Amino acid sequence: MNIIPAPSRLTVLSENKTKIDSIGFGESLLSDEAKRDFLDFCSLRDGEPNIFFKKDENLGEEEYIMKTENGKTYIKSASAAGQLYALQTLKQILFQNGFSLPDVEILDKPTHKIRGFMLDVGRYFYTVDEVKTFIRRMAVHKLNLFHFHLTEDQGWRIQIDAFPLLTEIGSKRTNTNFDRIPREGYYTKADIKEIVDYAHAFCIKVMPEFDIPGHCRAAIACYKELTCFERELPVATHWGVKHDVLCAGKESTYDFVYKVIDEMCEMFPDEYFHIGGDEVPKHRWDLCPHCQAKRKELGLKDSDALQFWFMNNIKDYCKAKGKQSFMWNWDLKNDKDIDSDLSFALCNSDTDIGDRAYIDTSAKAYYIDLPYGYISLRDTADHKTKNKNCLGLEATLWTEYVKDMKKADYMTYPRLGAFCENAWNGGIGYDAFEKKLEYYYSFLDYNNIGYAKPHQANPNKLRKPLSVLWFERRQLAWEGLHNIFDDKKIEKMAKEK
Repeated sequence: MNIIPAPSRLTVLSENKTKIDSIGFGESLLSDEAKRDFLDFCSLRDGEPNIFFKKDENLGEEEYIMKTENGKTYIKSASAAGQLYALQTLKQILFQNGFSLPDVEILDKPTHKIRGFMLDVGRYFYTVDEVKTFIRRMAVHKLNLFHFHLTEDQGWRIQIDAFPLLTEIGSKRTNTNFDRIPREGYYTKADIKEIVDYAHAFCIKVMPEFDIPGHCRAAIACYKELTCFERELPVATHWGVKHDVLCAGKESTYDFVYKVIDEMCEMFPDEYFHIGGDEVPKHRWDLCPHCQAKRKELGLKDSDALQFWFMNNIKDYCKAKGKQSFMWNWDLKNDKDIDSDLSFALCNSDTDIGDRAYIDTSAKAYYIDLPYGYISLRDTADHKTKNKNCLGLEATLWTEYVKDMKKADYMTYPRLGAFCENAWNGGIGYDAFEKKLEYYYSFLDYNNIGYAKPHQANPNKLRKPLSVLWFERRQLAWEGLHNIFDDKKIEKMAKEK
């Protein structure tokens, strides 16, 4: 029997199968949304209870034991999460048995504490309903952490009362990579509450990301005093790394950051908070009198050390508010200058992180926005995590080239199926996953989820370089040449000061 992700143990008790004509729930810990989702999947009429739940505090937080017998289902768990995951397994059992119920017993629990999915809405905005769709699909794959990437150079996506221009100006851009189409969108505080509540209904925690001190052009376009050399700048309209970042030397920068964090912590009650930290060019800091004064005040050797101090400082602020902070480790060669209680989203696996806790977000396996020529389905399925101090795994969907749900589906599936195997049970490898692939495609079809076909997900020797070439061709939209000329302007401004 095909179950994705594979459970710890599945035993077929008999050849007996009972046709299910209706679904009824016994007393449970499940939310109304989770029960409705299951009923919608089954498309069966309401009936007398035939799914029964029992709380068993001897089981782990997300563990469950499920037994089906004579058309009835008995589920033991310690929490709503265990009940929810049992239902996701039951969906697949019913689906592949024509909504007849075989007699089976399943013992199941996750290998990893954190099983995450990141959605970048800073580049292209996704509506509340679309975000909810991502969340429902996360639950199907037994994922439990929604990483919400909300701030970017190309768009600020969250209401902050203390700084109204962030959404009035920062949520809009005039065009994208030389097209002529304006883009905009942001989430009100009511929207965020709706999304967080919906995620919680599916036992999914939400980790917001406030990406600092880089990737802040949208904020700088609203409040020019946030950067080192004050000047009028638009919200970024091209992809690529921007050289205008938050000034690390002005006290007003920290006042801004703290106030944004204060409001975001009110909106996101779960314990995780992501503070970015990636792709921070130091050109402005090296020339900025404020940054250099701060560096000398603190006795720091260079601007890299200033960034480490910046990240540690923000981490301490978040920690005082009860948050465990994460940062990307993309630019780091080692972790010696970052406090040990600032955890990594480990996108660059070449970094020596010692005994630091981390989430595996490998850019070589789990950056599912990248073309299949870079990361094939096999690459995702065969990726092995360094288990020491690993808190879990996360698939990341950046959206520079993923502007709508159709494209998101194509990039995400079937890779998310292979990813959730790794996240839930430690992985079964591509060869074993391939045997379940035909079933998985049929399950995705039933759920109206788009996907890449097998020859696309594992491109051959001809398709692979073509896929990469097409992707790299689009990188010409990057404004690297503009950065070179703009740097010269800043150097002139610095000399004049």
